[in-house]
This record gives sequence, structure tokens and C-alpha cells, in this order.
Amino acid sequence: MIGDAINLAFPDSKTRRGRVGKEVAQTLDKSCNQGVFIQNGKEYVIRKLTPKECMRLQGVPDEYTDRLMQAGISDSQIYKAAGDGLSVPIAKEIGERIRKTYEENN
Repeated sequence: MIGDAINLAFPDSKTRRGRVGKEVAQTLDKSCNQGVFIQNGKEYVIRKLTPKECMRLQGVPDEYTDRLMQAGISDSQIYKAAGDGLSVPIAKEIGERIRKTYEENN
């Protein structure tokens, strides 16, 4: 429960499946409607992920997000960037597999 992510895109939906991820975030979109279960005193609440947390999920170092914020880039623009982006670890893995395949075949 604590640390689980929830997709907040359609909060009143009774038919959408896969809305809660056990200790994992769901796919990010441009609006970054992701939340996380936390404990606040004696009750459990859902807190929306911050722009920095969304960028972390994409593999972007905090320093880069801090620079965007210091430059006056709005939270909504940072959420859009996180949702539009390809995760750095995924891009790296794809590149390494392409290189390995190329080296094996040449």
C-alpha cells in the first residue's frame, strides 16, 4: 500500500484496469496524473507526484530538473517533458543492444 502508485487520470472510472502499481509507477503521460499512497498521521492519502519525481522516473538527474525550475519553466511544462520523453535507461539499453547486434554481425 505505502509506496504504491496510482493512475489518477480517470478517478471516477469503474472499468479501467491496471490503475494501481505495486511499488511501481504506471506509464507517464503529458499531464503526469500519477499519485503515490503515503501515510499522513493515522490516515492514508494519495499524493500527486512532483515534476522532479516524474523526471526521476524518466532517468533525468535532479540537477537538470533543478535547472529547468530555476530557468522559470512551469511545472506543467516539466510534466509534459517527462510524459513526452523516452526514459534514459531504456534508450541506453536499446542503444547497447543495437551496438551488440551490429558487432556480432560485422
